[in-house]
Amino acid sequence: MENKINFEEKLEEANLLLRYREFEEACKIYDELLNENYQSPELYNNYGLALFYLDKFNEAVEKFQKAIEIDTSFALAYANMGLVYLNKAEYEKAEQFFLQALERDPENPETHYNIAVTYYRLNKKTDALKHYEAFLGVSGDDYGKLKESVQKIIAQIKSIQKEEGSQV
Repeated sequence: MENKINFEEKLEEANLLLRYREFEEACKIYDELLNENYQSPELYNNYGLALFYLDKFNEAVEKFQKAIEIDTSFALAYANMGLVYLNKAEYEKAEQFFLQALERDPENPETHYNIAVTYYRLNKKTDALKHYEAFLGVSGDDYGKLKESVQKIIAQIKSIQKEEGSQV
């Protein structure tokens, strides 16, 4: 029981460091927990996030993959893997992981937003529009400014589609 409490306390400390953007320090604790043989999808996922924010994309991918191996239903690891590929401009890979994340958690606003961005960059405007609208449908009050931006993007896409439709 002592070890479990110690693990939870250390994980929470590392997660707080991650939240406060102390990525190097968070990585040290995550690494320490892994060296003590703790196997937790949250541990691997959050370690991957810290690495992602340090632009260590390949190492982040390894951690996200391990989180998925431990728990194939852990949607957040798929979404974060998609985020890596989105940032690497590997849009087809990003799309695959975001879709897998949405299969597991169809109500996640960030995943809808990120796949919409991916589709926009792939010039799949109709798919982008669908996910921007889904983002608006599932996002709560926490997304004020982003929701305003998304509404403008939706209007822009619809305007472009209308122009293209009238030119056919």
